Amino acid sequence: IVTQANILHNMRLIKEQVSQHYTVGVSWLPVYHDMGLFGGVLQSAYVGGHHISMPPTVFLLKPVRWLRAISEHGATVSCAPNFAFDLCVDAIDDDTASTLDLGHWKVVASGAEPVLAPTLRRFGRKFFKCGFNPSGFVPCYGLAESTLLVSARKPDYS
Repeated sequence: IVTQANILHNMRLIKEQVSQHYTVGVSWLPVYHDMGLFGGVLQSAYVGGHHISMPPTVFLLKPVRWLRAISEHGATVSCAPNFAFDLCVDAIDDDTASTLDLGHWKVVASGAEPVLAPTLRRFGRKFFKCGFNPSGFVPCYGLAESTLLVSARKPDYS
């Protein structure tokens, strides 16, 4: 049984470990997945931030929509599995990428599947010109049984 106390404890851990600078979050992750529910909707409510939700198919059909939402809303937090970062690199051309402003994105959590360093490097190189700071990457590991976060590094907000 997951209790309200379990959820609140994990929300506090996520805030202390990862999302001190949470003001606006964007997510396309489904809310029936722990990363979408706890890392997106509930964390936003817990810290008093704004949350923009997109249906997963909106991202999957056109990955630039996720990054465009981050850009247009000045999102400081967004998370996704490793494959999403690869998909963005492969599907978004340089001209389209140049229209994005990712300078506000401080916490870039990657989890829910193995996190691959080559993927993070490719994404960082591709979107660096858009203001993206690769030091915001937060490889993390979670479990629904723990109401999400088990392990993560603190992002470098510099």
